[in-house]
Amino acid sequence: MLQALLTGSFLILFRLFPGQAQVPIQANFDASQFQGTWYVVGVASDDQSFLDSKDNMKMPVVLVTSLANGDLGLKFGYPTLDGRCQKMDMTFTKGATEGQFSNPAMAQTDIRVAFTDYQHFALLYFKTQKGDVQNIWLQLYARAPELFPEGAQKMQLLASQVGLSPSQGALLPKSGKGCPPSALQAC
Repeated sequence: MLQALLTGSFLILFRLFPGQAQVPIQANFDASQFQGTWYVVGVASDDQSFLDSKDNMKMPVVLVTSLANGDLGLKFGYPTLDGRCQKMDMTFTKGATEGQFSNPAMAQTDIRVAFTDYQHFALLYFKTQKGDVQNIWLQLYARAPELFPEGAQKMQLLASQVGLSPSQGALLPKSGKGCPPSALQAC
């Protein structure tokens, strides 16, 4: 019931605030508080490959590590359709501002931790550039594999501000056994 209510609110707020805006970066971002286990509970993007597959996606788990040079190391576990766990490592390279990163290997030119309370949710903004095609992504992270209301509200508002429509978003369901955090820690 709560999930249905939040999903409905998510879609309504997408429609209320159209337009573009400057994307914030979490004030006084602290990478040491940001590290740990997160679940990707929601995604929105104008990327066509995401839009084509979003209805089949399951909730990934992410293990974030703060590196000595200010970068973030991330280990992702993506549940596959056959119930296995696909793992991927990546590095977010620290930008000029705390809380801003890039990942050239994935064509992610601007990554921002837009909002986080460190304990419950984080909202990340990504801009990708592949050739002449630019895409916007929002990912809603949660410390537990469930939607956190304040994070959902922040995502709704930012999605509308960056021009993403309700049809471009998805709340990701849990994946059964999927990818437990312990599987990433062993990598």
